[in-house]
Amino acid sequence: MKAAAVTAVFLLALSATRADGQQLQTRPVPAGEVQSFTFQSPSMGVRFSLNVGMPAGYKAGDGKKYPALIVTDGDFVFPMVNAAAGSLGGAITPLFIISVGTALDEGEEEHTRRRIYEFSPPGWDRKDTFGQLVEQFCQRFKADEGRCTGGAGKFLTAIATEMIPQLAAKFPIDTAELGLFGLSAGGFFTSWAIFQPNSPFKKYIISSPAMAYGRGEILRQEAGYAANHKDLPVGIYLAAGTLEASDPQLEGIGEIVSGMSHLAGMLGSRKYPGLKLMIEYHPGMGHSDVMGTSVVRGLRTLYGK
Repeated sequence: MKAAAVTAVFLLALSATRADGQQLQTRPVPAGEVQSFTFQSPSMGVRFSLNVGMPAGYKAGDGKKYPALIVTDGDFVFPMVNAAAGSLGGAITPLFIISVGTALDEGEEEHTRRRIYEFSPPGWDRKDTFGQLVEQFCQRFKADEGRCTGGAGKFLTAIATEMIPQLAAKFPIDTAELGLFGLSAGGFFTSWAIFQPNSPFKKYIISSPAMAYGRGEILRQEAGYAANHKDLPVGIYLAAGTLEASDPQLEGIGEIVSGMSHLAGMLGSRKYPGLKLMIEYHPGMGHSDVMGTSVVRGLRTLYGK
């Protein structure tokens, strides 16, 4: 072989060696103290994905019980909420962060189809403007017959009677100190859950709730509760971004800011002795970016030391 050819082969081999050495290699990623599970809901006939973020300073077998915040929207929201709780360190009471919903690998279509059904109230005919928009989503994402909307009651029951008992048997969760977080449609569900007789939650963190779900259903729920109760002994944190107020979809159709404000006003007018209520409008923020701020402020407000 000629010298030039030998040199070329050598350089090619050297180049390949360098390229191989520069290839990205996979590695285990430390994701903090998180455990993930699935469970098949007997009542709903679907499989839920769960993530459990451990409380700050938690040691298995330490004899302590901890509050837990249940987070809707599964894998799609859990990382931000869990990171927010972790970032607050000793400023808040240590608590479990537990998400329930779909997994990332199930895709956005399944995520959207499921959340519309699971977060929306029963009895909604969807003949209003927002309802017609939801109807279009159900058709687009091929929702099964009878499972477009109306699953909120079943979803709440599955969380309360199926999921929480399983988790409380595995982790030292104080089931008398449970909280619920929801964003957008999940924010409506979280607001709706406040007034349900089987709700196990004592704290509610609500970001940008889509109050147009059910055509005024949330206010009917609030009025029905007020007619039969003299107290609402829970903590409620409500928040939205100021940019949402002028958004033709989010506010114009979804009634996020006005609906949230109306609910807060009605709750404030009841003068419930056991209610801790805060509502905030975060300047310069929209529907997605406000969530992180809402979570941090909600945790500080309801779980602050």
